[in-house]
Amino acid sequence: MDLSKITTPDANGRAWSFLVTGATERQFQGNDGYEDVAEESYSYDSTVGNHRRVRAGDLIVVRNRYEALGIGYIEKLDVLTGQEKVRNRCPHCGSSNFKERTTRVVRYWCSPCQMAFPEPIEEVIPVTTYLAHYGGSWQPLEGCLNKADLAEITLSKSHQQSIKAIDRARTLAKVAARGVRLPPDAVWMRSTRRQLSVIAGGRRRTTVAARRGQDAFRKALVREYGLVCAVTGPAPSEVLEAAHLRPFAATEQHSLEEGLLLRADIHRLLDSGLLAISPTLAVSVAPSLLGHTEYRALDGTPLHVAIDAPLNRHVIEEHYKATTATWWATDGVSPPV
Repeated sequence: MDLSKITTPDANGRAWSFLVTGATERQFQGNDGYEDVAEESYSYDSTVGNHRRVRAGDLIVVRNRYEALGIGYIEKLDVLTGQEKVRNRCPHCGSSNFKERTTRVVRYWCSPCQMAFPEPIEEVIPVTTYLAHYGGSWQPLEGCLNKADLAEITLSKSHQQSIKAIDRARTLAKVAARGVRLPPDAVWMRSTRRQLSVIAGGRRRTTVAARRGQDAFRKALVREYGLVCAVTGPAPSEVLEAAHLRPFAATEQHSLEEGLLLRADIHRLLDSGLLAISPTLAVSVAPSLLGHTEYRALDGTPLHVAIDAPLNRHVIEEHYKATTATWWATDGVSPPV
């Protein structure tokens, strides 16, 4: 196996969406899939459409069949020639576009020739394989772009392509509007960044669901507000948490109208009664925190949400009154009129 070429970054490249699917999600059974680590790299070969056009420096969006998973720039593209691939074909017409049936005795069905068969025939074909690395610039999207959003930025109308051309400028504008911040070119284009000789495995970034429904609650907030802390603004996905304006222990419910997406430290302050949101959607910080420059700067700033955000103003007012009442009792300061 020879590594025939490693391409170098081009900051003026194109943009693509890469489809990742599990074995149970693949519609057609003409191949056995690829080894992908969605947050780090994407593998494909010369049988995939657009394989020759992808270059280092291109913008990529990794997607499944329902939403975008993340975005990044290709920092490095490994190209290996002289590889082999097993391709499965219909024994009647030779097509690779056949589907597996789980409820029929005859396991496979070929759409082109309308024939059923128990097992496909296998052939070994020569291919060139590609591995696109983008882990250094990867930003999770976590549903910020759904299927309809992806359709708006996609240049190809094909429903079958694993690698689709997308509009680079519109993609960057759309994710920026959702609070996603990609690293500058000077960072991701560093050719000296070391690549691992083996792909790290075993763990991926994830959100821990401590309560039933918490993961779905966070996802709903991300879809509504993007990757934006309601108090401080755009923030990395890893530090954003779903916060309840009314304690979950008291309601046992996850309501979008009573939730905010907050940075982890801001969430702790909210839960600790040291930060509140006024009925006018401005941030209020407890007097005891005003000695901290960063938090003092937040006091009085408007919330980073749209004017028509689906927030329950009554619950916000309740939370504000209950929280700020403890400040005056604790700090010996008169409450605002």
